[in-house]
Amino acid sequence: MTGENENTSDFLKVRTPFVKLLTANHARIYAYIISMVPNDSDADDIMQETAAVMWKNFSQFEPGTNFVSWAVTIAKYQILNYRKQNKRSRLFLSDEAYELLISETEKVQEQTQDRLQALRKCLKKLSPKDQQFIRMRYYDSSSARIVAQKVGTSIDAVYRYTARLNHWLLGCVRRTLAAGEQP
Repeated sequence: MTGENENTSDFLKVRTPFVKLLTANHARIYAYIISMVPNDSDADDIMQETAAVMWKNFSQFEPGTNFVSWAVTIAKYQILNYRKQNKRSRLFLSDEAYELLISETEKVQEQTQDRLQALRKCLKKLSPKDQQFIRMRYYDSSSARIVAQKVGTSIDAVYRYTARLNHWLLGCVRRTLAAGEQP
């Protein structure tokens, strides 16, 4: 009985980081897949296959490196397998167009990652009051009316404050990216 508990404990220690990383990045991996295949059902299947391959090969993932890039690479191979199996379908782009699409998607993904890191850095620079406001407005998805009620102000004031914070954050992200700062 003890050996079974130890095996379960070891299994959870190894796989918990995988589950956390997959859960946190599922939407981004799926977005890549859905951009490359013609329908949602096939994208769902490819996502499941990708997750299974990632699970099987998680020991090869180097902690501290970019999990999404690793996952997207695996997804790319799953998509290529899917394309081979469905070669006769008229819904597919030519191989050349597909390669161009992959290349552009990878560039956009890298830029998005850089922007997200810059945004996280900029959010940390906000005052606690501004951070709380951003949390209410975006993380909690509260409407302007609800935020206005919570903070005791008008809806127009919430819109103005949101616009001011968004403008500051946009400028901060641009400055951070231009300076090549690391988060």
